[in-house]
Amino acid sequence: MKNNIKAVLFLSLMLFGSCNKFMDIVPDNVAQLEQAFTMRTMAERYLFTCYSWMPKGYNLSSNPALLAGDEFWLNSITNFSQGSWPNWYVARAGQNTNSPLLNYWDGNSQGGSDDEQISLWRGIRDCNIFLENVQGVPDMDQTEKDRWAAEVQFLKAYYHYYLLRMYGPIPIVDTNIPTFEDPANIIFERAATDQVFGYIVAKIDSVMPALMPDLSLPAQENGRVTQVVAKAMKAEILVTAASPLFNGNTDYPGYINAAGQPLFNATFSPEKWRAAAQACKEAIEAAHAAGRSLQKWVPAPTMAKIPQQSTINQMNLRQAVTERQNNSEVIWVNNRSSAGTDQQAKAFMPRSIDPARITNQSMGGYMAPTLNMALKFYSKNGVPIEEDFTYDYAKRFELRTVPIGESVYSYNLTPGYTTVGMHFDREDRFYGALSFDGGRYFMNNNNNDSLAYATNARPGGNIAATNSPTQYSGTGYTAKKLVSYMNTIGENNNFTTYLYPFTMMRLGNLYLLYAEALNEIDGPSEEAFTYLDRIRERSGLRGVVESWADFSINPGKPNSQEGLREIIRRERSIELAFESQRFWDLRRWKTAQTELNTPIYGWDIRQITPQTYYRRVVMYNRTFTQRDYFWPISIAEIRRNPRLLQSPLWQ
Repeated sequence: MKNNIKAVLFLSLMLFGSCNKFMDIVPDNVAQLEQAFTMRTMAERYLFTCYSWMPKGYNLSSNPALLAGDEFWLNSITNFSQGSWPNWYVARAGQNTNSPLLNYWDGNSQGGSDDEQISLWRGIRDCNIFLENVQGVPDMDQTEKDRWAAEVQFLKAYYHYYLLRMYGPIPIVDTNIPTFEDPANIIFERAATDQVFGYIVAKIDSVMPALMPDLSLPAQENGRVTQVVAKAMKAEILVTAASPLFNGNTDYPGYINAAGQPLFNATFSPEKWRAAAQACKEAIEAAHAAGRSLQKWVPAPTMAKIPQQSTINQMNLRQAVTERQNNSEVIWVNNRSSAGTDQQAKAFMPRSIDPARITNQSMGGYMAPTLNMALKFYSKNGVPIEEDFTYDYAKRFELRTVPIGESVYSYNLTPGYTTVGMHFDREDRFYGALSFDGGRYFMNNNNNDSLAYATNARPGGNIAATNSPTQYSGTGYTAKKLVSYMNTIGENNNFTTYLYPFTMMRLGNLYLLYAEALNEIDGPSEEAFTYLDRIRERSGLRGVVESWADFSINPGKPNSQEGLREIIRRERSIELAFESQRFWDLRRWKTAQTELNTPIYGWDIRQITPQTYYRRVVMYNRTFTQRDYFWPISIAEIRRNPRLLQSPLWQ
């Protein structure tokens, strides 16, 4: 990595434009590095530089977890090119070693928007610079210096973790080497995954006492690393370390370092799951002590009609993600990345859910959830539709007409409308997460749920496909879950966006991680069911054991470790759908070769009649191979350092 060290690790201060939001302020045109630490104000700006390297979760084209998996799909390779949408082309088997897509290693040929042409090694470099200099700032007290240093140490550990998930074994860069060091003395090799995980966790543990217990000024400090954040992310990291991709992975027996030592530990360790469970428990306790709880939506007392419980259940899920001000569930957010008009209106919302404003061109819904994901949500009885013996799974693709008048369907489906059978009798998270042909859309400026906007996606309908690929869903679904109900569709086609930040961790995710770890240790337990059932109760479902006993063709499924593992994984796919979790889950579980080797399906959206519209269309036949679990490093980078191994199975 000779030239790599010069070009990547030794780059000092990156220059960005400034903004008045915390976590998005970075030094502008600092001529000398020394100036950055001559006073507290400048040091704080360098602190924000260290935060600024966090990948933007709501950058739709650079977040691999949005479009490189199976949750979303686009509708036109002509209008969504590889250069602009590299994450989608990862899903389309376009990854390569000549010019790697989403290249977070050296930042070259990364694709996507210009502000995401980043190398996380540069971020680590800036973190090390900060740590080398912060103790010398004259107008700061020691407590504040230690706190800022602790935040940056955590960020450095997190950036190592992000690279580890993408590239597998990576070098550990804990300190910067002097810029003018003889390149012959600079050799960085990949470290074994256990060693890297150990470094990351030890780093987080070492700084825990110096971090704030929680935010003292939430509005000003939102997004800062606290003890609650550090404990929650440590839990996620240890669950990842305990998962099959990194725990007992026998797929890479010849992947060894220069000394002949394996870089993957092929021996399964149950102790990793015990450590993960303990970390999850400690994180949950810290979150509870700091006042975190599952988000519950409370209808405004000014509403003319109190919404039905089904609507409240759906809003509980939507608000857990999209509420920015009074969200009791959020643990860590990335304020560098907010869901604005480009995300909510153009990408996630149907072209016009208000029939009176059908020409609104600020809407699109082109980030289309797949039919594959729509089928994963439970029935109204809280079990998979293929397992529910009361659900006519064989007729899921046959047509049904919604009864007219007040009925159990009236608030979720359009009375008198003909739609497909799989849209009936689903759990409330299905209706809260997805909009579709024949559905309803509950929003703040039309908050009578019995009169919620009806959605007609067939030609001539209010959310039908247009001639512009950026103004319609290619599958027939849009991600209602990621659209704040506080957005307003005003007069003259005006759209007012309620911005919210990208959520890195929320309490519901932590509950599911804990349940997973507990099950991997000793199988089903009351404590595991407790945390699963808390998630389900928030969405109006009964407990796991009760639901499977009463409605599943496999009533004993929750009673075995294997059965409960399958349930927990399905629960994560549903509860955390479209939140950039499933992409990483499929990898750490080593199930991507199964899940991502099935065709992507949507509806035949250009057809007028229900009989023709509801024909399944294969949008793409995917191929995911064993090598695709990890990103390749560019050939040019490998040539610069012959001791830097290419990622497993890449040539």
